[in-house]
Amino acid sequence: METKRGVPNILGNGLVGVGLVLFAVAVVDAAGVVDVRFSPGVYLVFVAISFILAWLLRSLT
Repeated sequence: METKRGVPNILGNGLVGVGLVLFAVAVVDAAGVVDVRFSPGVYLVFVAISFILAWLLRSLT
């Protein structure tokens, strides 16, 4: 198993996926398509955090 390089890349890519889903939720909430619990700004903050963490994890390799 390739743990030194594989695990940070897998976690980083997973966080990018989570960020993309949260971005989609923020966009459809801002467009008024669905009504979600939080405002779009809250979701965008989580998107920024997940992208920064993904960048940090991927830079470890």
